[in-house]
Amino acid sequence: MRRGGTLLLVGHDAANPEHGHGGPQDPRVLYSAEQVADLWRPYADILRAETVGRPVTDAEGGNRTALDALVHAVRI
Repeated sequence: MRRGGTLLLVGHDAANPEHGHGGPQDPRVLYSAEQVADLWRPYADILRAETVGRPVTDAEGGNRTALDALVHAVRI
């Protein structure tokens, strides 16, 4: 990523298997927003790093919430 380039990451949060709904259940492929932000902090200004809820419908048609990691950063 070049200086001034933007990183926008949205993906299933590591907390989703226990506290959210759906998505991968293998913790090896999940991460938290803070884990990603910590990796990028030496190279980018972190504008936003948080867990966000996303409404989903379960197999029975019920309303549930999935948890996603959201990171927005700009390369320094």
